[in-house]
Amino acid sequence: MTQLGSLSYPQKEKILQALPPIWPESLLAEIRERLFPRGSKVVVLDDDPTGTQTVYDIPVITEWSVESLRREIHAPGPGFYVLTNSRSLSPPETERLHREIGRNLVEAARLKAGDDTPLPLCVISRSDSTLRGHFPL
Repeated sequence: MTQLGSLSYPQKEKILQALPPIWPESLLAEIRERLFPRGSKVVVLDDDPTGTQTVYDIPVITEWSVESLRREIHAPGPGFYVLTNSRSLSPPETERLHREIGRNLVEAARLKAGDDTPLPLCVISRSDSTLRGHFPL
């Protein structure tokens, strides 16, 4: 033990030696398969451009027409961001906007026009709108 004032703590080496060994293989592929079966996509609705600054290697779109969403849903890759820029909207405006995006996502996720079974989507809201009373939306 090393003394620091009246407190004592074990040395770093002892702590590290007590940890279990590193897992021998990557489980990322199995995790992805369980979370996103049959080609499902992650769609992140982001109310402010600062959120997309924290990620890399993932598309960001700034408009949510059915065609734009369809292009991203059916493109290779695990998902994409939709920059809604809705942080300053009132609750009714935010609700209208997110309902529109939701309808467009359902339509865009269909493999072809008239298909009743859309591809599965995992929609994530990256927003602090709940702090301004926009919950639930």
